[in-house]
Amino acid sequence: MSYPALNQDMVLEIFSYCPASSIEKFKFLNKDYYKRMSESWFINLNLFRTNSIFGVFLQYKSYPSTFISSFVLTGDGEVSLDFLPIERVKIEACDSTHGIFLCAGPEYVIKTPYFVCKPTTREYQTLPTPETGFSTLEYDFIPIVSGLIVTSTNPLRYKIVKISKQSKIFTVICEVFDSDSFTWKRLDDLKLANDEHLVFSSVPVRNNQFLNWLTSSNKNVFRFCMKTETWSLHPVPSDLRKYCHHLLTNQGGKLGIVVWKPKDYVKGTWVLDSTFDKSWVRMKVEKSIVEEDKFVTPVWFLRDNDVVMLGGFDWVSLYDMKTNSIKSECFKITSLRIDFVHTGIVTYFPFYSDYERLNLDEYHV
Repeated sequence: MSYPALNQDMVLEIFSYCPASSIEKFKFLNKDYYKRMSESWFINLNLFRTNSIFGVFLQYKSYPSTFISSFVLTGDGEVSLDFLPIERVKIEACDSTHGIFLCAGPEYVIKTPYFVCKPTTREYQTLPTPETGFSTLEYDFIPIVSGLIVTSTNPLRYKIVKISKQSKIFTVICEVFDSDSFTWKRLDDLKLANDEHLVFSSVPVRNNQFLNWLTSSNKNVFRFCMKTETWSLHPVPSDLRKYCHHLLTNQGGKLGIVVWKPKDYVKGTWVLDSTFDKSWVRMKVEKSIVEEDKFVTPVWFLRDNDVVMLGGFDWVSLYDMKTNSIKSECFKITSLRIDFVHTGIVTYFPFYSDYERLNLDEYHV
């Protein structure tokens, strides 16, 4: 006996009840699903039916090493990090499709506390302090970048990579935390060329089991594979090196590089054909971003780079590059302490999250 095939609309109706983490997997069934599930009508329907949110933490730094994070929500609700046992934690990393964050206490304490948390449910878990989380007169470690990937939510399983340097000698240390063993492991030290560095506090782009960072020279992508716990440098196309402003994106499930000019346009996009491919392919893209704010920067690309989340110093908004128009109101931070206003240092952490509890060890109402 044969059964009638489900048409695409019926499948999308079913998928709209699934959590954001599952949606990210379903998108790769084929190009049509990816395109339609990236459109605003589906995203809004999915957020409504799963009681989920889509928002951004804007993290500000004041000298010497004080941080404050303000949440901007593209809808109703309120989320903060005030449930953590320490004030003004630094967001080190985020899994954007699960809304799970890695936060750290002040860097100037002898033993830096680390937490994994879910802000929507106000749950957190205290992690053991890594080797580079201890500071003494002899050894003082400076965190460079961190990344987090959730591998399972029921039960919660995740891995963290933390890259730091020793302040007195330029030794770049790589550590990995696995929630299964609940321990940190130090890998071999990173050995990069003298003119090649990772940008402090930069946010990685996930592509399958890889976390990707652009290096400071804009000549390479630093790729860390969470599955094998190995890293590699992947050169960017040679004709991109003349441009100053690059942004890594997840382009239809593939790693992409977007070249853009402030207050002007997206110049073009290059993608890797597959996760393990070595060659870049240029897509014929040149789209305008008409925005007068001199501080504006692309934060996150949606819908195959047609819709971009723009970030100013104290606001975010969605921008449609097909119509050259703002798709939403500017979601603005209403109050920001004066000592953070003048720094000009802000990092964006956009994410999706539901309100399903994870039964972490610690919970605060």
